[in-house]
Formats: sequence, structure tokens, C-alpha cells
Amino acid sequence: MPDYNLFWGETHDNTYQFPNHLAGEAPARIATALERAASHLDFYAAAYYTAEASAFQEGGHLAESDRPHKLILEGWKSPRRLDAEWAEVQAATRALNRPGEFVTFPGYEWQGDGSSGDHNVYALSEGLPLFRVDTVGELYDCLRGREALAIPHHVAYRPGVRGRDWAVFDPDLSPFCEIYSIHGCSEIDDEWVPMRQNPHMGPSSYPGTWQAALDRGLRLGCIASTDNWGEMPGHFGQGRAAVWATELTREALWKALRARRVYGVTGDRMQLDFRVNDAVMGSVIPAGGKREIRVRVVGSYALDRVELLRNGRVLATHCHQGTWDLPRPGERSRFKLRVEAGWGPRPGELAMPDRRWNGALTVGGGKLLGFEPCWTTPGQTQPALHGEHATFAFLTAHDRLQDRSQNANVFEFAAGPGAALRLRMNELEETGSVADFAAGSRELWFREECIRTLHERAGIEPGSPERNDLYHHVAYKVKVHPLFPESAYTAECAWEDSEPLQGETHYRVRVEQRNGQRAWSSPIWVGT
Repeated sequence: MPDYNLFWGETHDNTYQFPNHLAGEAPARIATALERAASHLDFYAAAYYTAEASAFQEGGHLAESDRPHKLILEGWKSPRRLDAEWAEVQAATRALNRPGEFVTFPGYEWQGDGSSGDHNVYALSEGLPLFRVDTVGELYDCLRGREALAIPHHVAYRPGVRGRDWAVFDPDLSPFCEIYSIHGCSEIDDEWVPMRQNPHMGPSSYPGTWQAALDRGLRLGCIASTDNWGEMPGHFGQGRAAVWATELTREALWKALRARRVYGVTGDRMQLDFRVNDAVMGSVIPAGGKREIRVRVVGSYALDRVELLRNGRVLATHCHQGTWDLPRPGERSRFKLRVEAGWGPRPGELAMPDRRWNGALTVGGGKLLGFEPCWTTPGQTQPALHGEHATFAFLTAHDRLQDRSQNANVFEFAAGPGAALRLRMNELEETGSVADFAAGSRELWFREECIRTLHERAGIEPGSPERNDLYHHVAYKVKVHPLFPESAYTAECAWEDSEPLQGETHYRVRVEQRNGQRAWSSPIWVGT
């Protein structure tokens, strides 16, 4: 969008959701969380957790752990604890707000008595009271006339028991909702990303979905954010919020939030510009004959498709596969290359320390243009880009489940298809031309290191295992994803809709990459 800049943030990092005996460490913990967010994000809205339960544990959402825990019985924290902790949260957001560099907003998670669905209450600045009321109607009454928002999340759970009941709604206070997080996807109820992470709150059902709200005629945009707690705000793959704003300040971001110039992604930072008759996402425009619809997407991986939806039904689809090729020899282009490190022993399998990775990428005769962090754990280092060289480092932990042991960077560079690439990760390296790396993914297997480790830590003599696959399963590995030219990850679409409108109509866009990452735009509403 030529009039706006794109900023990325975390709007649902639950703080103070840890056992009571750790409460004294809280101020240092939230300061650390904010600094970690600042290492790879543009803005952060706190989601101070106002409920307590003895079952809560350190390290993240219970859905990510197989550790035994007590029965979850949630309820309001004591007034004394709420006042003290809310003051600490606001002190942290005030202290770490740096306009132009990293922007913070104070906020808290409100659940009431559970009947209205969960909402994150954000304020433009510190000083908003914490309202201990039961229903969203009462919450709206408390917030009207204040610079505050109440954003629903995991809305597709059953209405009335922590899912959203759309019968009570204020578009000024809830201009958008959170439709993707660690819980899954609340867009619709087709279970593309099922809401099956939380067996207590599931399953999902249509009445609470974002599409159900839109079907009611509600003007409601969308974002994504993690809805997690633990060590890494903005954890890759659990949802991120995108905002089109004029500048990186509280006031400019707040104006964009109220105007619904927002969208959500699962993880990859797809740039999504969507317009109807030149109006940007979130707009409400009058009907005036045909609608000219334009979409521009710049992805982080090869695009699969771009879908245009009208009133929830797919009106047009752009299939991007088969539309692009590598540049011809001698032609210069932009490319993106994703380098992902981790894997190795499962949690508790071997007593392994965190793994440090030192990487170097060289593009002969090319130029490194930028990078995109895809980080899941703390301790990552911003890459240093110098002409045709990039140096970077990862820290991967092996006390995590599933994908939390992997971290990645996506590098963008300019070169020709014949340019020589060299990637070095610790003692291993891969070489070849740009065209070679575009032919398919590669794996760096730290086999010899694994043989030594198993000998030292498990007493397994080299060559003694009956099967060789052990040396791969327990080894650290690096995946070098396929390299893609700009034509693979960039799409521009134009459609025209001249069908007569039957009442107010909303258009929205959904994008999917070939690696499964998705983006959802906020709608544009066209009146009659």
C-alpha cells in the first residue's frame, strides 16, 4: 500500500500465567518477554492473564505438554493480586515503548463469567482500569468513551462457554477478532486447521466462527496471534498480526486498528494488499456499479493460490502454480531461500544442551537484500548482511515438543540463476548454483557428530547398532528449503464483479502458500 507501511506484531502473549509461587519474578519476566518480542517484531500488545488456576505450569500452553497437571479450575485472581500485577504490566509497557523502533500497548485478557467468550482488552496508553464484570455487554458499557478495544479470540468454540456469542456486539469496540492461534482456526468450521489443540474447549462449531459473524452482517476484521505464554512472544507458526499504518507509533497503529487495516497470518509474513475500487481492507464503501478488485501478494515461499470470497463464498481463484519459471541465464532476479535448523533428540531422550548454530551464506556476485525471522525459541541472533555475504546464528532447544526445536530465517537476495551459492552451518556446507538450489530441498546431516555423541552420552560403540537409521534420527539436521524466484512468491490479481448487489456485501481474500502457510484479509464492505 503506497500510503501505508506494514508492521508485524504479537497481540496475545499471556503474561502472569504461571504458578503463584513465581509471582515475585513477574516484573523481570515481562521485561524479558518484551525484549524478546522486540528482537523480531514491530509491536506488542500485552494480554495480562486475569484468571488463575493451580494447574498452570511454566513453559507454555498445556496443549504443548504431556506433563501431568491438576484439574483446570479457572477464576478471577484476587483483587489485590489483580491490582498489583496490572500495575506491573503497565509499568513495563510504558518503559519499553520506543516509537519508531518498537511499540507496546497495555492490555489484559478478560473472560468474565465465561458466557460471552474471551476478549483481550487493549488501551492506547496506560491508565485503563481493569474491569471485573461478568458479561461482554457490561464490559462494553465500561469501555465506551475510552481509548480501548475488546478483541474476541478463539471465537469458534461453543457460544456461552468461552466461545463468542455474536448476539451482543459493538463494532467500535470490537473492530476485528483473532481467528488463528495455537488453538487453531476460527475462520469457518471446515477444520482446515482444526481447533483440536484444547480438548477441554473443543470442538469448534459454526455459530461462533468469524464467518458466522459476517453472515449476521457484522463489520468485523481479523488478525492472528499466538494465545500462548512462555518464552517467545510471536512464536512462529502460532499466528501473527499485520497492520497497515502510516508510522510505527501508538497513535498511528491505534488508528489502523480502529479502521480494520489489519490481517492475520499463520506464520510467514505475507505482504497482502487488497482493494475494492481503490478502497483498502477494512473499508466500508458505497455501491456504485461494478466493483474492481485488486490483490497483490508477496509471500515468503512459492504461492499456491489466492482466493477472493464474496459473502463467504469463493468468487474467484488465482492458481499460482505453473505460472512462473526461473529467470533465463544472465537475467537477474530476486530470490528467497529458507534455512531451518534443529531436529535431533526428543525431549528427555538424551541429556543434551541447547544447540548453537553458526551459519554463513554467500551469493557470488549477488546482493543480500533482507531476511525474515521464523523463530520459535529465545536466543536467536539478527543476521548481519554485507553485500553478497550473510552471517547468522540460531539457538535451538531440545526440551520442547513438536516444531519448537526448529528455527529458521528466510533470506532474500538479488542474483542470476547461474550465481554460485555457498551455505555453511557449523562444520558442514552445501554449494551449487542458484538454479541447483531451486531444483529441490537439501539436508545437512550431522552424522559424525551424532556417532560421537551417542558414544559419549549413551555408551553406544561406533558401528555397533544393527540399524543405521539411529544415526539419522538422533542427529541434528538442517533443512535448506527450495529456493524460489520472485515470480514464484509474488502475485497480482485483478477481478471485476458487476453482478447487482442484494444488500450490503463483503469481499475478503485468503492466500495459501505451497508450504501450507495462510493469510486472511479483513473484509471490504460494499453498500447498496
